[in-house]
Amino acid sequence: MINLILENKIKNNKKNIFLDLDETLIDTSERHYQVYYDIMNLLNLKDHLNKDEFWKLKRNGISTVELINETDPYILQKFSKLWIENIEKKEYLLYDRPFRETFDLLSELRKERLILVTMRNNREHLIWELKNLGIYEYFESILSCSPFKNKTKELPILAYIQDKKLFLDKNSIIVGDSEIDIITGKKLDITVIAVSYGIRARELLIHMNPDYCLNGIDELLKTINMI
Repeated sequence: MINLILENKIKNNKKNIFLDLDETLIDTSERHYQVYYDIMNLLNLKDHLNKDEFWKLKRNGISTVELINETDPYILQKFSKLWIENIEKKEYLLYDRPFRETFDLLSELRKERLILVTMRNNREHLIWELKNLGIYEYFESILSCSPFKNKTKELPILAYIQDKKLFLDKNSIIVGDSEIDIITGKKLDITVIAVSYGIRARELLIHMNPDYCLNGIDELLKTINMI
């Protein structure tokens, strides 16, 4: 009985850290650009942006389909369809790379309850990528939900908490680079750490009032340890 009490105390003293994947732990900018570039060629659209221009506009909140400078509804629909079909193919996932500090961060955070939560449509390819990148083993659980069916990450997190018989409070943390992560954290009333080196510029993230907004992945460990 005493051992069970101690086990539950240890379990509940751990921080629940819900970590985003794309542009929080891994650099996906080359994958996004290559898919965009290949679809532009396939549709014979000539006004390619270079990668710097493409990524700057994405960070300022412009959706990929808005970047193609086209008004024909058929072309826009075709582009969107091809984007969905290709963005999570293995041949494009191979462009993703962990940030230089990612492995050190994950190693240090293993003392806490580390949960990956990401919006991916193809879970099989997600698991394949995590193993291929060498980061699968760091996580207690891998949570995913389709970006086409969900506007936040709230449902998979709540399902996980219920299944593990845990609870959420300000000792629980969500880390991510987008509006989705901030909205999710506010809905769950947990601590929100936004990172501004990813898909959204700092100005957009700060406007949504996260608890913290960090400029680099190297700041994450120190901030999490303070909470």
